Amino acid sequence: MAGENRTFKQLQKEKTFDDLNRFAKAVTEAYAKSDMAYSQTNAAQDNHLTKKGLRDLMDYAITTALVSREICEQVLEKAISNQRQKAQEAGGTSISHHKDLMRKREDYLLGTYTRTGTARLAKEIADNPSYSIHYFTQKYNIESDRLTKKILEQGIVENIVSDEVMEKIIERSLKGIEINRVKHKAKQYFVALKKQREENKPKSSQK
Repeated sequence: MAGENRTFKQLQKEKTFDDLNRFAKAVTEAYAKSDMAYSQTNAAQDNHLTKKGLRDLMDYAITTALVSREICEQVLEKAISNQRQKAQEAGGTSISHHKDLMRKREDYLLGTYTRTGTARLAKEIADNPSYSIHYFTQKYNIESDRLTKKILEQGIVENIVSDEVMEKIIERSLKGIEINRVKHKAKQYFVALKKQREENKPKSSQK
């Protein structure tokens, strides 16, 4: 049976894009919702995958947002639980890997936002400084506050938002920061964004 187990690359060759996505979603959700005793080894065998093939498949499902954030957290919980049975330090490795996957997931989701959508979100946030970032995260069904902030950052550096909207976003971000060291760091962050914004401006508009 071992010879029949497939790698992720083999799956990519044998399945259509849509079939691969459906399979990745189904396998990842089934593993996440299974009993803690159901290991990755079990899941790999049941789906005729190598163990690395299973991990690569689930990583793919997470980073391309085929599964919900809740499923992502359940996968992490199971991975930590199963690995800790083998080695004390393995849980830390799982957490580090998961954080890397979630960063890639957010980068993927960031790429799905249109310029129009980014501009609309940024303007509403800029015009309503009394509402928290989390309010807009929930209103627009964005996955996390960090992703909302990444969308705003993209809006600034890619010249999607106007100078007025940018300044309002900076003002609301700095307001309420009472620790000088933190405020200084935040100011440096926005100086760096403005520099990138200038570099990304069309040549004709820089005159």
